[in-house]
Amino acid sequence: MRAYHRYSTVQQMGVSLGVFVALMLLLESGGLYDWARRLELGPERSVALPLATGLHRALAPLGIEREREHALVELARVGWSDDPAALAAANPPAPVVPAHSSTLAIRAAVPAASVKRVPVVAPTPLRLAPVSEAPPPMSSVLPKIPAVDAAQTRTVALAGDSMMAVGLSSAMMRQAPRYKDLEFLNLFKSGTGLARPEVFDWESEYPAMLKDARPDFIIVAIGANDGQGFEVDGVVYPFGSEGWEHIYEQRVDAYLRMLESSGATVVWLGLPPMKADGYDERIAWINRIDYSVVRASPHAVWFSTAGVIGDSDGHFRDFGEVGGRTERLRASDGIHLSDDGAALIVAKLLPWLAAQAPATKATEEIEK
Repeated sequence: MRAYHRYSTVQQMGVSLGVFVALMLLLESGGLYDWARRLELGPERSVALPLATGLHRALAPLGIEREREHALVELARVGWSDDPAALAAANPPAPVVPAHSSTLAIRAAVPAASVKRVPVVAPTPLRLAPVSEAPPPMSSVLPKIPAVDAAQTRTVALAGDSMMAVGLSSAMMRQAPRYKDLEFLNLFKSGTGLARPEVFDWESEYPAMLKDARPDFIIVAIGANDGQGFEVDGVVYPFGSEGWEHIYEQRVDAYLRMLESSGATVVWLGLPPMKADGYDERIAWINRIDYSVVRASPHAVWFSTAGVIGDSDGHFRDFGEVGGRTERLRASDGIHLSDDGAALIVAKLLPWLAAQAPATKATEEIEK
């Protein structure tokens, strides 16, 4: 009887596990599909993508994914979710029309046809760094910008991938109540980038996220997922090849032009130093390309995070001083910022954005 009871228990556990796995596949087929699409080009993706695609297509008619997304939005609406996409859907930004212009300069929308196109070329061996470009500075001086007039607000959009979604955006929202003259728009999405538009195309998705809003400034943190090869017109470009560099630079340029087309000044945050050496080298390469594009635009500002988050040489560090205390500056993955690390960057950006114009005598009389 004992052997039979043990067999029965194992059998029940197996059935329970099978039911659990089946439910997970039903509820997360969309997530598995997105995960497989984001995998770097290679054998793992070649196997995982067809399987995940088949499963997702087979289950799509059931409408389970739509119900799941609706449930996440409802959870976000009552404050039980911190997923950026669900939060954005639950709290769509109201159209914002600034009553004043507070940008450094305004650039008209650039037609897609005018963006330079780089011909597809055969891959070349990996180089150690883009030899034509100098590395970004370890620290940055923010330029003077127009002050915010009394009784006016400045709209600031937060854009990018998980580097914005994790740490930075939450740190800004915590400090936002101190700055009554700033309004924020969340225009970021985790797991995205500029290297793989077939996975998430910012050129089409960003306008839909922006809607009718016209931010004065856009703070960007993007590129953490871009240290990988990609395929264009049937040609695979390994990360670091000459063709990869040219095409990626073009995509960064197109993204920056798109952000600026609304009349906003873009503040591009350089990615911080990373813990893993190999990954840090790739991110340093991406920073070089981003910096070369940003510094060429009169409507964009480069802000280096290495001098704020890194050590005295701009290298990775886990801990640093925050408010007179030693705190962890990075998340446990060695990639994202901790809340305290993000607070160091936010403490430099928000006072700069919220600088008030000197009060006039008429304003002082009204305030009295």
